[in-house]
Amino acid sequence: MRAMRRLIIALLVLACLFVAADRVTVHIAEGQAASKIQSSRNLAQKPDVTIEGFPFLTQLVSSKLDGVKVHAANMVVNDGKGGPNVRLQDFRADLKGVSVSSNYSSAVADTATGTALISYADLSAALPNHVTVAYGGSDGKVKVSGKVDLPILGSQDVSGTADVSVVNGGISLGNLSGVTGVDPAVADLVSSFLQPKLQLAGLPTGLKLDQVRPQQNGVSLTVSGTNVSLNG
Repeated sequence: MRAMRRLIIALLVLACLFVAADRVTVHIAEGQAASKIQSSRNLAQKPDVTIEGFPFLTQLVSSKLDGVKVHAANMVVNDGKGGPNVRLQDFRADLKGVSVSSNYSSAVADTATGTALISYADLSAALPNHVTVAYGGSDGKVKVSGKVDLPILGSQDVSGTADVSVVNGGISLGNLSGVTGVDPAVADLVSSFLQPKLQLAGLPTGLKLDQVRPQQNGVSLTVSGTNVSLNG
């Protein structure tokens, strides 16, 4: 009986040591992954990285992680071709089936979903025509305004209400209504001006924009993709 107790105690100690080693190792790995993402995405501060699944050590041996969650406070995206910078606030990604290299220099997920927020100030700064966007007060609607030069009439301050949707992977304003600032007879002349489009390029490799939804504090984004890399 005493020998059995000793064996059980020894096994419990070994189990505790394994768990402790596993948790220490996963904490180190999360820090390394966060540093790599910060460097590759030029983030001002390290993102929060959580590696899911237990035990981690067996996942590490196979170089395949069950899941990784990433939260970055601010992530700037652009097309790398002179297009506008767009700041994504509160970017969150949930990656599944993540293949990693030995030094975490690369990590590619089988699938991923994510969310982010673009403030109205940041969206207005990135849109063409210097159009200003604000919350429209109802689901799917935004207020748009700007200054447009019209033949004969000259410079006019115009505004209206528009829908926000995803078109060809970018953010598009459409279905303009309630135009003010010009005579209704010439309202069509400002339609295209108040409905600019923003191609949201530069998202992490493999992610695409699925949905945009206006909220009081900005436009929320939903993204998803396959073979996703936050390092690229």
